[in-house]
Amino acid sequence: MASQTSTPPLSSKIALEIITQRNAPPKLTNRLLEIATSAFWDDQTFNWRYPTRHEHPAHHRHMFWRYLGNELLDPTIWVVVAYLTENSIKIPVGYSTWQRKGPGTEAAVKGRDGWLQKSERNLFALHERLNTLLFPNPSAYKPAIDLMAKVFEETENLVNQMPQFENHLHLNILVVDPAYQRRGIGEALVLWGVNKSINEGIPCALEASRAGKRVYTKCGFEEVQTCDGLHPGPGKPWQEGMHCREEGCQFGVGSFMIYEPPSLQPQTLTSLP
Repeated sequence: MASQTSTPPLSSKIALEIITQRNAPPKLTNRLLEIATSAFWDDQTFNWRYPTRHEHPAHHRHMFWRYLGNELLDPTIWVVVAYLTENSIKIPVGYSTWQRKGPGTEAAVKGRDGWLQKSERNLFALHERLNTLLFPNPSAYKPAIDLMAKVFEETENLVNQMPQFENHLHLNILVVDPAYQRRGIGEALVLWGVNKSINEGIPCALEASRAGKRVYTKCGFEEVQTCDGLHPGPGKPWQEGMHCREEGCQFGVGSFMIYEPPSLQPQTLTSLP
């Protein structure tokens, strides 16, 4: 559960580091899992998709291990960890994962993969398939999980239809230790992707929660449309357990947001005096 204890102001700057399965020791991955499970412990989207998950904390933790394990082995994904130094000790306080998508991805990630990593990736996938078959998550509510997946699929289709988004970076997850929030950590993790997008001349895309929209806007992202597959409406009749009736609920409405680097933005021509 997220700690409610306030911590003293930290004078050190935020340091960012890219990690893979090669430089992520168990102590670090356990810390990242601790951050994710605590940050999303009372998250409404997870409460909706996994309504009894507080009764099954091991499955809740394993869900994030599955996400992180896949991302550490995927050469198209950069796992970026944020550190703060306190009393000469580097403390991991959050992380984000950015995925390169599009036909130019293979060339862009050349050198990030190898036969050993491919073998590990296949073994990990096999392990997770067996684990899901033998030890399914008892707190999972499949209709809600499927509906959420459909929402993300719709935004993915929207990206594919947008000009200049054939190749782009996508923010998969952004998480900060609740005890270290409001320190600029989330902003630093987002700006890593923004800077990469500028350097590579490709745009970024993400799905923002209502709570997260502020930091993305501050980093230069603009809202393209509202993501709402969770409330009844035209063509979406009310279904018990599938939709939410509460207007303004935190998880029901999110935003699909994009960032386009200056090199992709139309240039305004000004007449000479």
